[in-house]
Amino acid sequence: MDFSLSPELLALRDKTRAFIAEQVIPLENDARQSRHGPDEALRRELVGRARAAGLLTPHASRELGGLGLTHVEKAVVFEEAGYSWLGPTALNIHAPDEGNIHLMEAVATPAQQARWLRPQVAGQLRSCFAMTEPAPGAGSDPAALATVAVRDGDDYLISGQKWFITGAEGADYAIIMARTEDGGATMFLSDMDQPGITLERSMDAMDACFTGGHGVLRFDQLRVPASAILGEVGKGFRYAQVRLAPARLTHCMRWLGQARRAQDVALAYARRRTAFGKPLSS
Repeated sequence: MDFSLSPELLALRDKTRAFIAEQVIPLENDARQSRHGPDEALRRELVGRARAAGLLTPHASRELGGLGLTHVEKAVVFEEAGYSWLGPTALNIHAPDEGNIHLMEAVATPAQQARWLRPQVAGQLRSCFAMTEPAPGAGSDPAALATVAVRDGDDYLISGQKWFITGAEGADYAIIMARTEDGGATMFLSDMDQPGITLERSMDAMDACFTGGHGVLRFDQLRVPASAILGEVGKGFRYAQVRLAPARLTHCMRWLGQARRAQDVALAYARRRTAFGKPLSS
């Protein structure tokens, strides 16, 4: 296998590396952050900087305004973005939006893309992916899905509870996984400001790098039209794999950048810290 990088990709890597160092890392101690992540004002500033640098949403297709990166190219750029915990937010490649953008581009109708995807690629709105549920509902076993969607005329009524929903607070829209009456899992799209959606609380977690934190959501007879079904009825599990399989790898790409940052910090400390009469590096 040829692991060499093209001159164009090397240039993009270096451009991303410089952007993170010069435009993102200086904002890591910005006060517009909490234990649940950067606030919306900081996110918008970061996104604006990436837009000006020509690095916003690079994994989206060129037709949507991205750079149309291949998976190998994403590995290089996402690692550089991950060098700062704010880097993925700046480039609009953080979870869950990165995976949702990929899913929406692959499955959503033109009307759904115009309403939700195109503004998201432009960094104008955020999303969340509502699949994980408290026990005994769906977690790593999506077949245990307990949230239900009942047909009511031309609409569906969705009821259930979700948790660890990254980015839920302040998200503009949600992709909701629910079980329909025939027993199949189906994905639905909904604006988050609709009656029937309640953000019960934000959960405490080890990380503090995702805008909107990790929320507990309750759906109580949320009414969505049939036109808001993402893809086809009963194919939710298949679409989940379209989204989750590459998203697991893109997590690793970003975390590799964080691991490199941790090693660089440790090496710098070892060079300057003296113990027993000599530097730790000795």
